[in-house]
Amino acid sequence: MKTVKYILPLLCLLATACREVPSYDLAAPKGDTLKENMINANRIIAQSEEQQIDAYLERRGWPKKKLSNGVWVAEYENSEVAPGRAIGYEDTVTIRYSVSTLGGNDIYAWHTDTVIAGHLQPTRGLDAALRTLHENTTARVIVPSEQAYGIVGDGDRIRTRTVLVYVIEIMEVKKLKN
Repeated sequence: MKTVKYILPLLCLLATACREVPSYDLAAPKGDTLKENMINANRIIAQSEEQQIDAYLERRGWPKKKLSNGVWVAEYENSEVAPGRAIGYEDTVTIRYSVSTLGGNDIYAWHTDTVIAGHLQPTRGLDAALRTLHENTTARVIVPSEQAYGIVGDGDRIRTRTVLVYVIEIMEVKKLKN
């Protein structure tokens, strides 16, 4: 009698164990599927960043001048000094700038630096924005992550996929000597 008591649960266990186990393909997608997934993921990230930038500009009431590469620029004239000449390709530009995130976290406080316009310094997005500005002006520039430090960051303070907000003073522009 005791053996019958144990046989019934044992038979039930065997019956359920004999069912076919579903198989799952855990391998990564191959070729075009992986590429399409990556493209779609990047498209979603870019759209999300654009929505965040739009909301940021709307909250602050900043003008919306968008360059073809997705960078936003708002240039303001300095009331004390008339705006100077436009920044051209390979001009040497002395700038004073600060960098923060859309969330308001300061990354770099005011630094002065000299860059050569058109040489992708320090980032593609900032470089493109510089070439729309004039000497003796101040600008606010918002650079999407793909035009800034992208998915790697700067290895120091700028994290992966960070939208950057620059406040830039164009202090001096020197034309490249031929």
